[in-house]
Amino acid sequence: MQENRRQHNRIASNWPVEISIGSQVVIQGRLKDLSVKSAFVRMKSSVYMKINDELGFTIKCSPEDNGSEGTVSGEARISRIAPGEGIAIYFTKLMEGSSRLQELVGHTP
Repeated sequence: MQENRRQHNRIASNWPVEISIGSQVVIQGRLKDLSVKSAFVRMKSSVYMKINDELGFTIKCSPEDNGSEGTVSGEARISRIAPGEGIAIYFTKLMEGSSRLQELVGHTP
């Protein structure tokens, strides 16, 4: 049995996510899970990406899930690539809305 090394709770989610690479490439995806420090984004993309690539992200939250609509955005790095499934990212900078991310995950600071 594999030990769970995660330090933060994760929630399952299906919110839409926009991933931006550079200033001209935007890829649509959907969250698989989310924590206050990272997320897994399901997406099918033919764009070449590698571990530690920097990218921008915008999570588009749904009012059905938590009672209020909005977005959480910022910058992240790729920590894992699962071919045909998506990418794991860890957040490096959150724009205004980081407290909203904590609300979404159910984590109190």
